[in-house]
Amino acid sequence: MKSIRMILCCVLCAGFAWAQDTEIFQKEIAEKAKGLEIVGGGVPGVILVAGEPAFPLVEGRIGKTRVPVAAATRVGKGRAVAVSHELFLSAEGLKRPANAAFVRSSLVWLAGGVQPTTICYDRHMRLFRDVVKHFGDVRVQAIDRLEQLADVALPAVFLVNVESRGVDEMPKVRTFLERGGGVLCSEVGWGWHQITRKSFKTQNAFNALLGPAGLYAGDYTVSPVEGKFFPAVGRSKSAMSCAEALALSKGAGKLTLDSARQASFLLSAFGQILPDDERRCRPQIADLLDGSRPLPVPSPEHPIGVGRIRDRLALTAFQDAWQKEPVKVWRAHPAAKVYPGMPESKRRETRTVSLDLSVPRWHGTGLFAVAGEPLTVTLPKGMEKEGLRLRIGTTTCRVTAHEKWVRAPVVDVEVPLDKTETRLSSPFGGLVYVVVPGGKTGTTQIKIGPACPAPWFVKGRDTAATWRKALRDLPAPMAEIESDKVVFTVPSSFIRKMEDPLPLLEVWSEIMDLDAKLTAIPSRRGSPERFCVDEQLCAGFMHAGYPIMIPKVSAHLLVDAQIIRSGNAENVWGFFHEMGHNHQNRDWTFQGSGEVTVNFFTLYCMEKICGVKPRQTRMGSPNIKRKYEAWLAAGHPYEQWKSDPFLALEFFVRLQERYGWESFEKLFAEYRALPPEERPKSDYEKRKQWAQRFSRIVGEDLCEQFNLLRNPGEAPFAPMREDSRK
Repeated sequence: MKSIRMILCCVLCAGFAWAQDTEIFQKEIAEKAKGLEIVGGGVPGVILVAGEPAFPLVEGRIGKTRVPVAAATRVGKGRAVAVSHELFLSAEGLKRPANAAFVRSSLVWLAGGVQPTTICYDRHMRLFRDVVKHFGDVRVQAIDRLEQLADVALPAVFLVNVESRGVDEMPKVRTFLERGGGVLCSEVGWGWHQITRKSFKTQNAFNALLGPAGLYAGDYTVSPVEGKFFPAVGRSKSAMSCAEALALSKGAGKLTLDSARQASFLLSAFGQILPDDERRCRPQIADLLDGSRPLPVPSPEHPIGVGRIRDRLALTAFQDAWQKEPVKVWRAHPAAKVYPGMPESKRRETRTVSLDLSVPRWHGTGLFAVAGEPLTVTLPKGMEKEGLRLRIGTTTCRVTAHEKWVRAPVVDVEVPLDKTETRLSSPFGGLVYVVVPGGKTGTTQIKIGPACPAPWFVKGRDTAATWRKALRDLPAPMAEIESDKVVFTVPSSFIRKMEDPLPLLEVWSEIMDLDAKLTAIPSRRGSPERFCVDEQLCAGFMHAGYPIMIPKVSAHLLVDAQIIRSGNAENVWGFFHEMGHNHQNRDWTFQGSGEVTVNFFTLYCMEKICGVKPRQTRMGSPNIKRKYEAWLAAGHPYEQWKSDPFLALEFFVRLQERYGWESFEKLFAEYRALPPEERPKSDYEKRKQWAQRFSRIVGEDLCEQFNLLRNPGEAPFAPMREDSRK
């Protein structure tokens, strides 16, 4: 009994010491670093904290939910600190005082509170060499093979991007941790998943390494709290771990909105990524579910808010099970009626679809997979080895983090076509696509069905007469209008009265060619861009991507050619803007101008398509001109310029008024033709080259004007030397 008491006492003392250590480290990060700052357009992911011994260090936002973007934990005798983007630790990132202070404090903590004698970096990620410069005189060792970690003398810290390594290599890193080593690592979960499409539960190296110690990566992008800054957590009073979220969900009394939001999101997020055999949180999450209750059905009339934690968990658990095993027959979920919809007709067809394999990305089929109804995809022999995929559903928006769900959070799915015959059904249904990877040639034919025929007009194949007679009234609830430039996916109700889709496709062909001309790419596209109408978007009123996502309230504007040509900025600005995002070039888009240079395309198309010059749009507002003059009078603070997209756009509109669109066309063509060694390597270089190249193109020295766009302490821009002009 005495020995048991002694063991228990030691355990309690160790736990108290770790709690103290945790609090001290959090406080040091809060006071010295104050947070982290992202650079270069990077989008951090999330580092989810399950509970002790793990704890959060720096936070960001997913909607209004607070989530960690940096966290720490203990593994055996060792310690680990994780950040959710490697750019926090890049050479450019470490120029930010916050990031450098974060690294200095982390390296000492990882070495047990003393200066590490050795800092090792994974040779796979050479950027980690820059971390060493911010610490001092220590031994530096490049690691080629993880077996080398066994011979590293302690105290030592290993710098690694876990994404660059495999799950099977993690035991070597774990052994290093358990014997007392420190690990500073990065993991962009959403980026890893986007590229690999593998499972966070079983195939993610970061989760394999640090999941048992309470840290997990998930499939979320995280926004900064202010500008590019993510603040330190300090002694946070908000639930930021799964353990805290579970305590909230079981607590008596009504939760505040903030508490319900935190608990709902975190429990849903952990439900999706925790391994099935995890024993700390998964059983408790399962206890919150009641299998006897009917499946919840979110809708615009009856949304499911964050306060309905059990309903949200039930829906995400269903969707997680579906996404884990999509290639089987699933029953229809009642929320399918909300989006993407259910056809009233019983008409079904099986089609043989011809594919041009030289065109990558999504290929429409004109078929709608009805929720809960199996369809079969049959490939020619040998084609199962070509990397084709089947996609059901057009939207890419996953709205799990939203406070209210007006539709099921996830309704789309993609599966590999790695067998000559694949049979499955989707619980939500949607338009059917065959996804072709890049770099293919030739043609093939694929048999798909049975499924509901959808309204589908293809320029060059169909006519207005065949559209009205045979296509427009096909029964699927979603329709597509397509050319080799652009595809529109909208609820069928918006095209039932459309007499002829050609005028719409023709005006958008002009727009796409103009965007190509401005950004200096060929007008002939490898594959068309896409718009998709959704019941609920994951971000913004609209947002760019493949496809560009727009809300249902804007669908009637999107498919009206006369409205597109009208030049009414309130009706078309958003469409031109989001398509502009898909054509921006990073070489001439510097920090703070992401929502500025995109509107070159907006204004360019407004003038060329609609006959509306920039000063006839919102850029003619007297308020913008007054704000610009006040900015100049205040000493042109660059931070203010970067924080106000229309103030910033005014700078470029003045250049366009004086020198015309042709100067922009020439500039961007010059950038497109630059060899790699001449492309700007830093944000300062981007602004400097803008000033120099634009000055040369227009035949005037405008460097003094571009000097308005400098951070304090940066060298003034000067004209490009004669021997370096291109």
